Amino acid sequence: MKYRIKIHKLKILVCAILVLMCAGTFNGESEAFNQVKAPAVPTGLAADITSYSVDGQTEYQLTTFDLYFQKHGGTYRIFVSAPVGPEPDNGYPVIYLLDGNMTFPMMQAAQKDSGFSPVVTVGIGYPSDSGIDYGRRYFDLTPPTPLDLIPNKAIGFGTFSTGGHDTFFASIETELKPVIERIAPIDRNRQTIFGHSLAGLFVLHILYTSPDSFQSYVAADPSIWWNNRSILTEHSGFMESKRARDEKALVRLLIETAGDQTLREGLSKEEAARIAKLRFELTGKEIAASLKGLSGLQVSFKEQVSKNHGSMLPCSVADALDFALNSSSWEAQ
Repeated sequence: MKYRIKIHKLKILVCAILVLMCAGTFNGESEAFNQVKAPAVPTGLAADITSYSVDGQTEYQLTTFDLYFQKHGGTYRIFVSAPVGPEPDNGYPVIYLLDGNMTFPMMQAAQKDSGFSPVVTVGIGYPSDSGIDYGRRYFDLTPPTPLDLIPNKAIGFGTFSTGGHDTFFASIETELKPVIERIAPIDRNRQTIFGHSLAGLFVLHILYTSPDSFQSYVAADPSIWWNNRSILTEHSGFMESKRARDEKALVRLLIETAGDQTLREGLSKEEAARIAKLRFELTGKEIAASLKGLSGLQVSFKEQVSKNHGSMLPCSVADALDFALNSSSWEAQ
């Protein structure tokens, strides 16, 4: 397995840099078939950090490395924050963050204010100056999708393929996880995965097809509409499965949606109506409601009332941290 690890030195300004990265995203506008654009990684970010304290007490070491996913193909930039000091007997809880170039610094900002117990966080990103490689992202996170079901906005990113979600997940499960466990001891009973938009769809795909891979799943505004809502076939299969009713292996799910469903300006009435029907007729809210009551699944739902598809992301990342480490506060939601 090919991977290169760089461990870097702390600078006091890193927290300010991370907060600024997050702040830029709060103001992003939602687009019907697009994800919020990732801020570029600041020049020198990876070269300037080795350790830092997010709560004034726990010291963390930040490790950045490129890892080639052999089963899936392609090199990914991996960001890891791991506590330094005495290790818990059962290992640390871990949170895996898709779209890591964008969500990992948001998680660092959330940790800074949370005061939660030590946790390992892992951002799965791309070795790209622009933060996210959209062409690869569509392949990584989606099922095979006919061209006529791919939005025009996505086609605007150039030639790309779909249908890589199974091999992408296989590389996370069998290649990335073992590397993380060599960096820090992990409690395999406290693993969380977070994704937003298409990455939220990917989170649901893992829950439905491999529910024991993580114990907590967080899907923020998942793209249920993708591929003519093909995720609903997996949804139905999961609901009918014996695993969904296994009380001895309880899995937790948090789904969040954006309250502001305003479409981008400039759309024709016909296009706006088509998008509204596609995106808003069935959302994560309905998915969460239909899953409640399964004995093997604890479901929570939250609407980010004043946020749109893009601006909700930092809030949802912070909620993922709370959901992973403070389960009792979400039991009744």
